[in-house]
Amino acid sequence: MTTLSLLPLIETVMQTSMLIMTGLYFVFSNTIMKSLIQHENGADVMVTINIVILNPLFMSLFIVSGLSAFYFVAFSNGAIRISGIVFFVGTTLVTIMKNVPLNNQLRDSIASSTRDETWQVYLSKWVFWNHIRSLSAITSGFLMVL
Repeated sequence: MTTLSLLPLIETVMQTSMLIMTGLYFVFSNTIMKSLIQHENGADVMVTINIVILNPLFMSLFIVSGLSAFYFVAFSNGAIRISGIVFFVGTTLVTIMKNVPLNNQLRDSIASSTRDETWQVYLSKWVFWNHIRSLSAITSGFLMVL
């Protein structure tokens, strides 16, 4: 079996990595953040989530999904190319440029007297950017199946 004959399977695995990340972004928008807002120790729980999520499986999926999106931008056309653009910009770049710095600010504020203020800013900004990631990922998934 040649690499060329394996290409459809490889591309399916790549698309699956993107779809798994779609579910993760959605569950944060739909459930997790709404739950954390209701708890007094929501900031502490979010810091813990941000530590636990940085495991090899998540990091592999995050990296593979971003590289997959970039691959579809570079080597596809039509809706799948647009899907790759939407996913790469709306999830991978947003995560790196917006969500990760906010995660780091929240983590660094753990012993600070401004923790509550940091949490309120975090909730506003992080949740907004996560909604962008969710919408981008869902749009990307829709374009993939056209």
